[in-house]
Amino acid sequence: MTACIAFGHRIGYLRRQKGFSQEELAERANLSREFISMIENNKTRLGVDSLVNIANSLGVSADDILVDCLEHSASTADSELHRLLLDCNETEEFILTQMAKVLKEILSAQGI
Repeated sequence: MTACIAFGHRIGYLRRQKGFSQEELAERANLSREFISMIENNKTRLGVDSLVNIANSLGVSADDILVDCLEHSASTADSELHRLLLDCNETEEFILTQMAKVLKEILSAQGI
């Protein structure tokens, strides 16, 4: 996946994380389900208004959606761990997140 193509997949991932169907996201963002599908499959580009509506509907920043497209992003979404989680199913994400929490506790206890 090249830069700026991942944002459609990221929107789909974030939508599923919120438990929204494409129809629900479309309704919340005042867009059509077909348009959401085209965005998630990288078959269309979206304007700023649509991007903002989608970000607001998902409760994330536009920066979180466009992180791969921005040269100067302050978002933590551009971490290797975040990119790994984007490619996980719900069970894999849960297990990896729990493991990361435990490892962080261990590191903190060691003063690292």
